Parts: sequence; C-alpha cells; structure tokens
Amino acid sequence: MNTTIELLQTRVSCGKLVAPAPIEAELEQILRCGLRGPDHGRLKPWRFHVVQGLARNKLGEVFAGVASAQPECPQSKIDKCLAMPLRAPLMVVVACEPQLDTKIPASEQLLAVGAAVQNMQVAISALGYSSIWRTGDMAYTSTVKQAFDVSEAGSIVAFLYIGTAQVALKTPEVALLPYVKNWI
Repeated sequence: MNTTIELLQTRVSCGKLVAPAPIEAELEQILRCGLRGPDHGRLKPWRFHVVQGLARNKLGEVFAGVASAQPECPQSKIDKCLAMPLRAPLMVVVACEPQLDTKIPASEQLLAVGAAVQNMQVAISALGYSSIWRTGDMAYTSTVKQAFDVSEAGSIVAFLYIGTAQVALKTPEVALLPYVKNWI
C-alpha cells in the first residue's frame, strides 16, 4: 500500500503528549505542509503562532486570566487553564485572517485554514510524532484572540498540541457505509 494512503487511513489524534517535540527543522517542515493546504484564490488566510518553552506558561496565564474574570470562578478552573498549554511540549495556535475584500467567501477561507491544520497533522504523524487539534472556550474569547493579534473578523481555528504519544495509539476501524451514499 502507498505509505501516504496508509498514513492518511491510520492517523489518529493523541491527547497524552510528552517530549520530545519536533526539532526546529521538523517544525519548519510541518509548517510548510500547512502552507500547502488548498486555498481558493491563493489568499493565504492562515497564521501560525508557535508556542513552546516558557511561552506555554505565559499562555496559561492568559487562559487563567480569562477564567478568573468570570464571576465566582472556582480555583480548580483557574488551575486547569494554567495547565492547558502544558499538555504538550509544543503548540501551534492556528488562526484564520480572512480577506473580506475578495469574491472568496470567508467561510471558504476558514475551510482552507482547517485544511492547513489537517496537512500539519499528517506531517506530524509522518515525522513520527503525535498531535491533537483542540479549540474550546479559550479559542473564542476576545482576550485570547488579542494575545495572538487576531482581528475582529479573524478566528482561532486550532490549538494544535504536538509531541510524542505517551500511550500506544490504536486506529479504530471506520466503516464507509454509514457515511457514503451514491446520489442518483
């Protein structure tokens, strides 16, 4: 079987990630794969923000600040927010900055950014690492968007956590039948 086809059919996300993470040259390859996502109009609406090392702690403080601004926020939630960026040794925060003065709808530009994230996940797996694509409440807050210079029209599409799988990965079988129909 073609190794690309096999990789695409067996890639799974992993939420238990530890060091090592991709080295700088590997990260560059991953980001370049993201740049090759399908992009109607060649608008390049994606923005990639690499978060690693102590920057993860700083991002945790941003997340905790958002949580603590909520009325009666329990300390357990603040602690969870502080720890979120520490789930993996490397994160790429992926944002969409749509060009609104074009005939290409913002929705198609958002899909292009999603395809870029998928390309990156396949590249991560091809290099022998694992990842998980998360969003959650923090992706939609103005404070977090501002921390990454995301415009009002823009959006955070992914917190892409990257590292080495801490657990053995299992590829579940997926049957085509429930998801595919011939249209007549």
